[in-house]
Amino acid sequence: MKLTCLFIIVALLQVQAKSMAQRVTLSVKNASLSTIITQIKVQTDYDFVYNNSAIEGAKPITISANDLDLKTVLDQCFKGQPFTYSIVNKVIVLNRKQVSEPTHAAEKPVADVRITGVVRDSVSGETLPGVSVNVEGTTLGVISDNGGAFTLNVPSPTSVLVLTYIGYKSQRVPLNGKTVFDIRMAKADAQLSEVVVVGYGTRAKGAVTGAISSVKSEVFENRPMTSSVDALQGTIPGLTITRPSGQPGLQGGNYGFQVRGYSSINGNAPLVLIDNVPSDINTFATLNPNDIADVSVLKDAAAAIYGARAADGVIIVTTKRGKKGTPQITYTGNFGIKTPTYLRKMQNTLQFAEFMDEGLRNAGINGFSQEVFDKIRANAAPDLEQGWNYGVTNFPGFYGYTDWNDAIYKNATQQLHSLSVSGGGDNNNYLVSVGYNRDNGIVRYGDNSSDRYNLRLNYDIRPSSKINIETRTNFDNQANVNPTLLGSALTNVTRQFPYAPVYNPQGQFYGYQGYENPAQYLEEGGTAKGNLSRFATNFKLDYTVLPGLKLTGQAAFRFEYNNTSATSPTITRYNYAGGVQDIRQTPNSAAYANSKRLNKLYQLYFDYNKDIGTDHHINLTGGGSLEQTRNEGQNVTGYNFASNDIFTLNLADRTKAAYANFSGLLNNQALASYFGRASYSYKNKLIVDLTARADGSSKFAPDQRWSALFPSAAIAYNLSEESFIKKTGIFNQLKTRVSWGRMGNQEIGALGLYDYIPLVTVGGTYPIGSPNAGVPGANAGPASTNRTWETIENRNVGIDVAVLDSRLSFSFDYFNKINNDMLVNVAVPATFGATPPSANLGKLVTKGFEATATWKDKINDFRYSVAVQISDSRNKLVELKNSDNYGEGLNFTRQGYPIYSYFGYVYDGIIQTQAQLDAYKQLQGVPSRLALGDVMYKDVDGDGRLTAFGDRTRGLAGDMVYLGNVNPRYTFSSNISLGYKQFDLAVFLQGVGKRDVIYEGNISRPNTFFWPSLEYYYGKTWSPERTDAQYPRYIPGNLGFDDINGYNYRPSANVLHSVAYLRFKVITLGYNLPVGVAKSLQVRSARVYVSGQDLFTISKGTLGGNFDPEDGYRNEGTYPFNKVYSLGLNVSF
Repeated sequence: MKLTCLFIIVALLQVQAKSMAQRVTLSVKNASLSTIITQIKVQTDYDFVYNNSAIEGAKPITISANDLDLKTVLDQCFKGQPFTYSIVNKVIVLNRKQVSEPTHAAEKPVADVRITGVVRDSVSGETLPGVSVNVEGTTLGVISDNGGAFTLNVPSPTSVLVLTYIGYKSQRVPLNGKTVFDIRMAKADAQLSEVVVVGYGTRAKGAVTGAISSVKSEVFENRPMTSSVDALQGTIPGLTITRPSGQPGLQGGNYGFQVRGYSSINGNAPLVLIDNVPSDINTFATLNPNDIADVSVLKDAAAAIYGARAADGVIIVTTKRGKKGTPQITYTGNFGIKTPTYLRKMQNTLQFAEFMDEGLRNAGINGFSQEVFDKIRANAAPDLEQGWNYGVTNFPGFYGYTDWNDAIYKNATQQLHSLSVSGGGDNNNYLVSVGYNRDNGIVRYGDNSSDRYNLRLNYDIRPSSKINIETRTNFDNQANVNPTLLGSALTNVTRQFPYAPVYNPQGQFYGYQGYENPAQYLEEGGTAKGNLSRFATNFKLDYTVLPGLKLTGQAAFRFEYNNTSATSPTITRYNYAGGVQDIRQTPNSAAYANSKRLNKLYQLYFDYNKDIGTDHHINLTGGGSLEQTRNEGQNVTGYNFASNDIFTLNLADRTKAAYANFSGLLNNQALASYFGRASYSYKNKLIVDLTARADGSSKFAPDQRWSALFPSAAIAYNLSEESFIKKTGIFNQLKTRVSWGRMGNQEIGALGLYDYIPLVTVGGTYPIGSPNAGVPGANAGPASTNRTWETIENRNVGIDVAVLDSRLSFSFDYFNKINNDMLVNVAVPATFGATPPSANLGKLVTKGFEATATWKDKINDFRYSVAVQISDSRNKLVELKNSDNYGEGLNFTRQGYPIYSYFGYVYDGIIQTQAQLDAYKQLQGVPSRLALGDVMYKDVDGDGRLTAFGDRTRGLAGDMVYLGNVNPRYTFSSNISLGYKQFDLAVFLQGVGKRDVIYEGNISRPNTFFWPSLEYYYGKTWSPERTDAQYPRYIPGNLGFDDINGYNYRPSANVLHSVAYLRFKVITLGYNLPVGVAKSLQVRSARVYVSGQDLFTISKGTLGGNFDPEDGYRNEGTYPFNKVYSLGLNVSF
């Protein structure tokens, strides 16, 4: 640690020192200018920008320079040439030398108009340094400075500016009498020139052979998201992200993350790399969104170079780095107000009474008196003589109404602040950033919030032309506070009677009829705290051994410390009169836990590039890595503390053995790897990639650790580089891609740390004095010494098209993933006497497609773009061997069907007549007390009985059929961007085209206990007056009709809901400060914006707006999602 701190201090000091000039070695005779440019680009990290007319007539160059500084070499090379050079921000700009004009005054142009302006990227708005700004038809011109600004004297107010910049389209700008300009430049053939991150390197997008999608920093900077995961949702085709709830401080592991659907039943999380270091979704979620430069997702054989953990794709995150120039200070701030949405709307007191009355009469019992309804409508005072004890057949003495959603939930705030300083010289660059995020919860009672702190230092130094050193150091801390009983309290919000008050007349929390008051449980039920700290440092050294050959060594260390506590004090509950009703959570308790994780990574690899003539190019990459992980932790719970105010463990009761609850965790694992890639390109037309990787994992028996090789092959054909295609003038890009590869999966829940060793308790836990803890060394069951990797075969074909000067682009991919070695639990006879290990006996097939289309254009000062994407995946469990067990409702696995499939009965309507009832009751297996208003199901196999599985001995399959599955299908999004002068409007839409759910829990149907029901069901159940109702007759619980209630709501199409949705995910309106105003305020740029997140959602299957269609839990206990209205500011100095 001391060495790291010293290195950081020295590095920062060096930023202020004079940068060392880059060194160049050249020895050529009569070489062309293009040869000189190529050699300088290879030996330095400088680029060139010029017009062909500027270098017309360039003379051959002869030079002998041995390790000279760049400026000296350029001076010698360009001496006597018809052009001059200037250097701006690592760009060498070549301009034509001005020719002396004749001395005739009438012929000499007079530069009497002074203009100023700034040049920006047309999409991101980022200023562009080093842009060549010339006056058309003259030799007058300047280069934009580090802030993208320029000043130029022009001969006439009607002159035309011509702007050129490497990687961007040339642009003509008529002055038309204006003197101040804000010019937006569009990238040239962005689909081809954009650089994307691939495994162990980067590549121009036009040369990519695999299915790789990427997003840039704008996605994270221009959206008011406090979480990087939320900002990424819906932006990349094939990457499906599902939020679990709206609770503050959720870790990324709580989200649903899938790349192209399922690859296994044992784990489907993609591999995450942050700055080329293996990490996880949780770490990505806590990154400061403003620190992210780009994110690339490798989805097909392109991921095979990561081998054993790439079966579900690879997410590569690259953080920002400084740029050459004076220090730039950037502040980004966002403040938002959150409003809870999709709250469970329960019946009010009158609806509840009328609904219960209907149910009582359906059961043949007299309902409530008219007096009850009159008092409810009059909001009468409590009738203490009537009493407050509730029975199914009598209404209590409460006639008011409590909206428990209003009682428990409120609006809340969130804020995100980020401050960075970046800059650099010729041989170093730096970025230092700090970030703070505060996210307040929406519950009124108890502490509920999350605080996140981020600190990052990215520093690069180039001691010589051959050595480049990159360091990435960051610290994150996230502190969460929640009521200990948060989950149960939110569930109980839906179980409160609408007439029950929050407080009794004495001002005490009222515990009506023994039911938990959620307000009291949130306020008095204890506090759960979590504090997670992460420190990571990453050192990378690149050494250019020879021209074209680079050797890279990297060492990275990541340390996590998680400390949690949860107190559970006793809760005294009071009746309406103020007396003690009972005491809950006895004895009181407190649980404390801590865990530590240390990850180490060492890797060494080379990268070799070679041009063979002018048509052929090869690239070779190869190396090895070693990753080690150590986990340890302790857990302790104390009981029967002397006070509810102090929960220090020394005050816990230690007199009883049952109160001793201590345990610990200690385990180690390692992964060693060798990898390589060979690439060949012919005239940038035909590109071939071959990769291979071998991994050895400590999770397998020694003779199985290296039992798999993960190869891949990919080929791309750039048809647009063929002359016959170029002649058509239609295509800016036309590329086809084909790939095949095999990837492994070791991150699987079915695989323990030491399952290959018999007679050892798996899991790595051990007791610390607890009489209740497991004993290590106990027989854990038979071991599997021949179990090995799951191997997933990945196939992909794709096409990329760009036309109309790249204004319209389109991509399509079709993929197929096959897992032939899936680990499944083997079924054995009950007499086996132990739990058998899993085996590589399963097979899963996943197929799907991805499509994206983008149109962008500019009409004078109006610019706009529309991007749409859609993707789909569908899976099938082809083989489960003998572990194919399934039942009614939601099933995780069933052979021949998708993962997470619903099975149930064929809904055949509601019994409307006595004749229907008599005929249906002839069917065996239906309740004998069926009546009008109950449900009918079809006898699918025609055996005269309603059975789930049927008589297999007679070849009858039963009456249970496949209904659908919960997996999101046809995920889509659209990004619409409009801009006019200083204003910009962005609308981001996101949704799912198909998803089926059967809601769970007590409010998934009209409540069959005597709790209240959702308002949605009011007026939607069958009665003699509502024979066209969707749902059967309602009968309350505890009246002896539980069999009828269960029968009426068996899984079927009647209770299966489509939660396909379209969501207005983010709408942002922004204003960029004009150049002149910004300059007068001494700022480089400034932008203010207002934004709305999750404002509108269109979906028909939410039970009247009671369930968010994205809700992964589908029950009453989900922490509500939120709408967010925010105001933001981005400013750079």
